[in-house]
Amino acid sequence: MMTTALTERQIEVMNKMQEIAANVRKRVKETEEIRRIPEATMQELKDSGLMYILRPERYGGLQANVETYSQVIIELSKACASTGWIASLCAIRDIMVAESFNEKAHLEIFSDNPQDVLFAGVYEPRSCTVRKVEGGYLVEEGHWMFCSGSLHATWGYFGMYTKDENDNILEQLLMTVPFDVLEIEDDWHTLGLRGTGSNAVRMKNVFVPEHRVTSFVKILDGDFQSLHLRDIPLYNSALFPCLILSLGLPGLGVVKEMLDNFKQSLPYRTAQHMGVKMIKDAASTHHLLATAELKVETAELYFMNLAKSIDEWAAKGEIMPKDLRLKALADIGYANEMLNDAVQVLLRASGSGFVYDASPMQRLIRDFLTLNSHRSLSPVITRENYGRQLAGLQPNQIRY
Repeated sequence: MMTTALTERQIEVMNKMQEIAANVRKRVKETEEIRRIPEATMQELKDSGLMYILRPERYGGLQANVETYSQVIIELSKACASTGWIASLCAIRDIMVAESFNEKAHLEIFSDNPQDVLFAGVYEPRSCTVRKVEGGYLVEEGHWMFCSGSLHATWGYFGMYTKDENDNILEQLLMTVPFDVLEIEDDWHTLGLRGTGSNAVRMKNVFVPEHRVTSFVKILDGDFQSLHLRDIPLYNSALFPCLILSLGLPGLGVVKEMLDNFKQSLPYRTAQHMGVKMIKDAASTHHLLATAELKVETAELYFMNLAKSIDEWAAKGEIMPKDLRLKALADIGYANEMLNDAVQVLLRASGSGFVYDASPMQRLIRDFLTLNSHRSLSPVITRENYGRQLAGLQPNQIRY
């Protein structure tokens, strides 16, 4: 098992986590009501370095590893799912940008005031019309939904593609652009994760220079453009497993919080029609609680083992092999399935008290249902490709 070596600065950040999480927890209601992360929270995350936990040190980041990042995101998500989600995705964009683009692009992004730089983006466009032109690409029209952090971002990280005259995809590309070239649609009125500002965004007639565009396929396979960062282990991390891990970690934090809430309420809850006075004395409660606990522990083992594996391969200066990347996505999907199972078990054990708007459990359920529905976390989709590999077949998609 890999041990995590932390710098003094990283230890300071981890020690401060509980204080920050306590403040974040106090703003949960405000976060939902204003439908964005409060500026006080954003400033605390920046000042502590948590928002830049995966950013290169030369650009003002902590340059930690994926395991440390995972621990931070789980704790933040326990306090507030929306805050954990934004911290998770903004941080993972740092590692994606660090790997995907060359030094010229990095200097353009970080040269003025790196502490103000935050990324948001979506790798899959809903629609996109792009032309190759002299010196780069012209995005005539682009539409991306679910752009988490759109209300805080200064730079975007987006997928796009070029097509032939028959509408066949020629290239699948990634680009980074200043966020002020995008139009944000105020469409994030949702069941859960209400504070994430995951609005749709549009782009029209935007020129993107060559140095801020790269091949999605090559980057997924470890052909990174950031030659100036090759000696830093973190920036050899497998990009797509990192991205999907970032989507799964907040759910673990949310369900751990649900489990804690349930256990804390047990001494005060009376039973009805259960043959005992208190719910905590019922055999059915014992069975359900143990089942939920084991499923959450299983999910956490899958997530943290993957984080350690990503770090171990990166420390070798190697991209995680394809077969392990496919299994990594299946592991994430399976962990997400365990979390969903745990939620259902806790609901059976809780009764109907969660239906009240004042119940913390209701918000946690809404947040989990929203993030759990992300297609990239689907146990069915992620397991299908892994099953194809086990059957000796080729994957039916490039995203791994």
